[in-house]
Amino acid sequence: MLEEVVLPNVGWDLLQTILKRNFRLNTLVIVGNCRVVYEGRASSKASEARRLIIIKEDGSLLIHGSTGIEPINWQPNATLTYRLSSEYFEIIAARSRPKEVLKIYLKDRPYVAVFKLGEGLFTIKGTEDDLINYIALNPSVIEDGAKLVAREVITPHGRVDIILRDANEELILVECKRGTADLDSVHQLMRYVEYYRNIGIKVRGVIAAPKISPQALKLLRKNELDYVEIVSKHE
Repeated sequence: MLEEVVLPNVGWDLLQTILKRNFRLNTLVIVGNCRVVYEGRASSKASEARRLIIIKEDGSLLIHGSTGIEPINWQPNATLTYRLSSEYFEIIAARSRPKEVLKIYLKDRPYVAVFKLGEGLFTIKGTEDDLINYIALNPSVIEDGAKLVAREVITPHGRVDIILRDANEELILVECKRGTADLDSVHQLMRYVEYYRNIGIKVRGVIAAPKISPQALKLLRKNELDYVEIVSKHE
C-alpha cells in the first residue's frame, strides 16, 4: 500500500498499480487531460480538457473543472475497473443500483497523489442562518453527491430550510437546528415530508443539528428519517 505519494508524469502501468493498491484504502488525486462519458439515468459527455479527479476512500469519484465548487461528474460508491489502449488509460466507475457508468479517458501522463485523509471534528460558529448557508454551499456534509435544489422553500406547514437532490435524483428535505433538535423539530420535518409525499413527490427527511434529544432521535428513526450531526462551537 502506497501512502503520501505525489508523482508527476505517471505512466499507465504504474497508474494501474497505484489504483489497484489504494482504491478504498486511501484518497487518490489525479490531474490530467481527459474526456468523460456518462451513461445512466441521463447521459453526458465532456470533451478533452485538463481536469481534477478525486477518488475517495468510500469509493466516491468526483471530476472537477477549473471553476465552481460542484463537480462536473461524480459517481458515489463506485466499482472501478481499468482498460489500457494505445491512446487512452480508461477508468470505468460503475454502479448497479441505479445502473450507471462513468468512463474517464485519460490521455498522456497524469500527475497522481495518494493521501490518507481523516474525518476530524466538524464545527460551525454562528446563527441558524449561518448553518443553512453553510449546508447550501456544502451539500455533501449531508450526503456525498448531494446537490442544492432550493433553500427556504415555503409550504403550507412552514419553511423548509434546504432541499437537496441526491445522486439517485431523490429529494432530501433538511431541517436545520442551531441547538438541540427536539420532538418539535422532528414533528416539523414529518409535516414537510408528508406534504411532499401527498402531492406525489418522493422525498427523504434529514435533521441537521449539533445535538438531538434521545426522544427526538427515537421518533426520527421510527419514521425512517435521518439525523446528521453538525457540531456547533460558540465563541
